[in-house]
Amino acid sequence: MIITKEILNQKVPKDMMPTRLDSALNLYTNVHYKNETGIIVYNTNPETWNCLYSFYELNHKFTIDNYNFNIENPTYRELIEEYKSMYQKVYEQEKGYTKESRMNTLIDEFKKTFNLDSVNIRDELEPIFELKYSKSKNVWTLYYFENYVANDVDNINDLLNQNLYEQKILPLDSSINKIDGIDITSNIPFLLSIEFNIEKLNNNLIEVEK
Repeated sequence: MIITKEILNQKVPKDMMPTRLDSALNLYTNVHYKNETGIIVYNTNPETWNCLYSFYELNHKFTIDNYNFNIENPTYRELIEEYKSMYQKVYEQEKGYTKESRMNTLIDEFKKTFNLDSVNIRDELEPIFELKYSKSKNVWTLYYFENYVANDVDNINDLLNQNLYEQKILPLDSSINKIDGIDITSNIPFLLSIEFNIEKLNNNLIEVEK
């Protein structure tokens, strides 16, 4: 479940208390191409997940297993605040993984994955926290999604015609949760429900020549 502003002050059910912290860096690319406009989404692991995602960087993410929250019977807001505190202490201060270095890592991984020459990020989208049961770990996990939008991709046609992953162009419509029968990961429709994000995505639209 996405942790929305409306439930921040509600108590977390005891049977949903997370014992794992996880994160992902997401990069969105909003394009107008062949009469389609929207963000590029990828089916990166069709045999296991078969779900459409934005581009994500997982090799340098923040993760803590077997984590015990300090507050008993916390609200969702308190979960997030403690997560942020650990993120800053462990990830940023101890490991030196600042926002600038995270953005550079995301860009480098994006370029390497799709063999691109130059990619630029100008804006950050709203971050998202999601409480989700991790089937692979058999625990509840508190996820943090840090979201950015690319405003320039030097060889955009190479990206649009890449063959590494199946890809789709998803319109900026939060009501869409499937494309051609394939589910879209839950954080994307929520991201598209926020007006601030739509504004930033539209401000960074990449027009592609046919």
